[in-house]
Amino acid sequence: MRTTPWTPGVPPAQQLRELAAEALTPGVVIVRFRDAVTAGPLPWGAIEPWLRSRAVTVADVGGALGGGALEVALCCDLVFVREGAALDLPAIDSTPGTGLLWAAARAGHGALARVLLDGGSMRAQEAVRIGLAHQVVADEAVLPLPEAASIAALTSARDLLRSRADGSAGRALELATFRLLFAAGDPEEGARAFLERRAARFGGGSGDGGGNGNGNGDERGGPSP
Repeated sequence: MRTTPWTPGVPPAQQLRELAAEALTPGVVIVRFRDAVTAGPLPWGAIEPWLRSRAVTVADVGGALGGGALEVALCCDLVFVREGAALDLPAIDSTPGTGLLWAAARAGHGALARVLLDGGSMRAQEAVRIGLAHQVVADEAVLPLPEAASIAALTSARDLLRSRADGSAGRALELATFRLLFAAGDPEEGARAFLERRAARFGGGSGDGGGNGNGNGDERGGPSP
């Protein structure tokens, strides 16, 4: 897992380009947001590469978040909000950014209505309730992410979620994904490791430097502990 802090003083578009480039490598990329409120939305051309990342993207949100930083966080594959977090939505007389609209549409009708017809500040519990975030986490708690997992399995599960396919197309895509995973050998290795009571050695590796999900793993700009 790779953890990167979001720096409020750096232009959001610049940071997002760097994040999108880092997320081209499979694995898990955690972005740590703390009190990042920036003015104005990001253009769709900046958001789209982030949505097509090969890595599984995770947002760790604490404090107040708004503007472009909020768009980047809500467009992650997994969004965890700390207990005291506040999401600052644009006022109803302003135009929401395309990234925020995309995230609200993914969450469903309730979230889209909240963004378009209400605005204002949103607490962590409400963000989870309407589907913009996945879980509320205590301020000092470790993010509930796997310590070691098959990168191929994580990426495949994320791709199935992103596809939003249903019906016969969804079942066909799921079957094809299972076939690819078994061809790679990771399911057999996982079962064998469980029976032998040892750590699994997946073909895709167990991560990108190890560490846990609270930012104590590989952090850009500094060595791993």
